[in-house]
Amino acid sequence: MNFARHLPPLNALKTFEAAARHHSFKRAAEELFVTQAAVSRQIQVLEEFYGLKLFSRLNRQVALTAEGRALYDAASSAFLSLSTASYALLNNTATDYLSLSTTGGFAQLWLMPRLSSLRQACPELKLNMISSETNPDYRERFQAAITLGLEEHPQYAATYLFSEEIFPVCTPDFLARHPGINGLGELSEVPLLDLNAQHWGARLWAPMDWGYWFKQLGVVASVNRQSMSFSHFSVLLDAVLQGQGVGLAWRHLVQHQLDTGALVRPLPDRLLAHDRKHYFVYNRDPAMEPQMLCMREWLLAQTEYLRRDDPR
Repeated sequence: MNFARHLPPLNALKTFEAAARHHSFKRAAEELFVTQAAVSRQIQVLEEFYGLKLFSRLNRQVALTAEGRALYDAASSAFLSLSTASYALLNNTATDYLSLSTTGGFAQLWLMPRLSSLRQACPELKLNMISSETNPDYRERFQAAITLGLEEHPQYAATYLFSEEIFPVCTPDFLARHPGINGLGELSEVPLLDLNAQHWGARLWAPMDWGYWFKQLGVVASVNRQSMSFSHFSVLLDAVLQGQGVGLAWRHLVQHQLDTGALVRPLPDRLLAHDRKHYFVYNRDPAMEPQMLCMREWLLAQTEYLRRDDPR
């Protein structure tokens, strides 16, 4: 049987799967890094291919029709099977590598500067770093990950590492040019740099932006017309280091810059978000146990300073 004759346009099918999973064209566009109009066009291509309506358009979201639900169930299962097979093939070609999934910011700003220390602590470890802004899916049978939050699974072990501590940062020069920052109220008078909705779109946690941060500290902030937003924390941090404004920062991502004096905290105010816990989650694979345990002990030692103020 020639299966290709019955397959829909695969790019359109991938877009459909994302839109159906999120019940939203907007969220699908954010995940796929395309415009919402591009998502609509791909859905239209698929609906024309089948001659069927796959979504019912509502006011602020979309709902699957019966035909759309049938296609989504099949597409979701097929993509999961492909992902699982692909993961197995990749592991077959690099069985001695430990694949660690982290966010891009954690990999670039926390892990990369410590790789020499990791090599010394675990000389037999071969590390394959995977950058993802979401926690990995257990169905993909990943090896190890640094996750925000924990979903327990019998095949995986988890070790608590730290909770988030978030506070404003800027350069010493920026603070010298804005000496009037004496309290949270004065922050509305300077440019505030933020992570935008595209960054937080794939996460299940509340966006940690200026509005949320002020609210948690019990402050009613006025609208700041000088605010700027960025899709990745590393880009936001570059803007802060270039003196473009004050950014919200996570202690574990900027401690080095604070220690060297490249960044300062203009105010002592901070948010200890004890509910936003980070874990080292790893597969209970006996073949990888020595590498996993070495990585676990190293991570615990390297994050000890982040747990000192943490009552859990």
